[in-house]
Amino acid sequence: MKDIEKSLAKELSCDADVVFSTSDDELFKRATLTANNQQGTKDLVALGLASLWVVFISLFMKVLKPIFKQMAPCPKITSNSITNNENR
Repeated sequence: MKDIEKSLAKELSCDADVVFSTSDDELFKRATLTANNQQGTKDLVALGLASLWVVFISLFMKVLKPIFKQMAPCPKITSNSITNNENR
């Protein structure tokens, strides 16, 4: 580990010609572009997951709909007739 540190220190001390030519404005532009790309990726993933849930639920309901219909009892029609016993 110390060898790596020594070699890095040696290279950095010898290489005085290293000049960072990128301006701060360009760095900020890159940072915002990267942040926008990351947010866009997160949004796409969220939309993809939401659409997968919609597809899953629709398939689940298509599978369960016949089962629910079989479980529901048939409606019984009852007649509510009013009898008038006064006429007798």
